[in-house]
Amino acid sequence: MKYIAQLFGFSAIGISLFVYSRKKREKILIFKLIQDLLWSAHYLLLGTYPAMATNLICASREITFNAKNPRLSKNHILTYAYVIFYLLSAILTWKNAFSIFPALSSIITTIAFRLKDPIKLKLLAIPSSLCTLVYNITTSHSISVYVGVTITLTTLFTSLASTVIEKKRKKVNQDEKG
Repeated sequence: MKYIAQLFGFSAIGISLFVYSRKKREKILIFKLIQDLLWSAHYLLLGTYPAMATNLICASREITFNAKNPRLSKNHILTYAYVIFYLLSAILTWKNAFSIFPALSSIITTIAFRLKDPIKLKLLAIPSSLCTLVYNITTSHSISVYVGVTITLTTLFTSLASTVIEKKRKKVNQDEKG
């Protein structure tokens, strides 16, 4: 069972290469949806139910936040509802004090996905990834999670650096023309 779990984990890692390297929020959400479903299967097979439950709620969040219906995608009450769902999932699947970390990670990401600015979204994904890392270190010790968080953080930092460099180039070009 553990090997099949790792297969799902490494598949999620493959998707993680594309999540935060996207420039548009909508594309980030689509890749994040696929990633969260794969992580849900991974954690189910490992028996780490707080993380599994949280990832399933995350998958529904991505569907809701990416909906074409503005009543769904722009409804701030849903943000609060998701925060409550994450906290409830932590309580209902509680194993130890570290059971709060998947919920905390997802609460941070939920707030990030409400932001329209992809840079701010990516900045908030950093502490979210660190919460996932802490949970993994203390609970599941999954190699695929270690690799996944490393790749996610690397992708985040690379994407953020690329964006900053691109903005500086545009400013320099504007200054030279003006």
